[in-house]
Amino acid sequence: MASVPGVVAAGTTYRIGRVRLPSERDVADLPTAPSLGASRHVMSRTQLAVWLSFPSRHYTPWSRNQGYILLGLAALVHLVVALVIAMGRDASWTEVLLAPFCLTGFFWGLGLLLVLGATGARKRDVAEAPAREQALAVWEGLYYCPRDNVAFEPGVGVSFHPSETREYIFGFRRSR
Repeated sequence: MASVPGVVAAGTTYRIGRVRLPSERDVADLPTAPSLGASRHVMSRTQLAVWLSFPSRHYTPWSRNQGYILLGLAALVHLVVALVIAMGRDASWTEVLLAPFCLTGFFWGLGLLLVLGATGARKRDVAEAPAREQALAVWEGLYYCPRDNVAFEPGVGVSFHPSETREYIFGFRRSR
């Protein structure tokens, strides 16, 4: 009998160059291959470790800011093009301000969509945070029995196949 976090750690191997591992504030989960950069860093997991691992989020935190970065770049290009038009010939102010949208309009729109999508995702993350914290607390208390190939929570009296870990920590246990 072994703790589930220990089994996950034992079934995961790394060959890492330079990488920022999760800090104390992050969810106590092992990083996934995309977050490590599969081209430079290699991570492999046994099937048991995949089944028993705490589910990580399917995004990298910095990707939530891509919309703001794109809007900033679009504003910079828009400003430069507007200045070039204003200095180039005698143009009206409406032409100076609106003409650069021919070049930057697509990037303004895409950046705005990314910002709106990230805002909705952040709201969803805040709403899901209590459930994830409770699920993490349940996951940390689970044990795995290699003889019977089952995972269980001591004192509850329910055992389940390791592939059903996510369903157990998020679905079966509503209160703790």
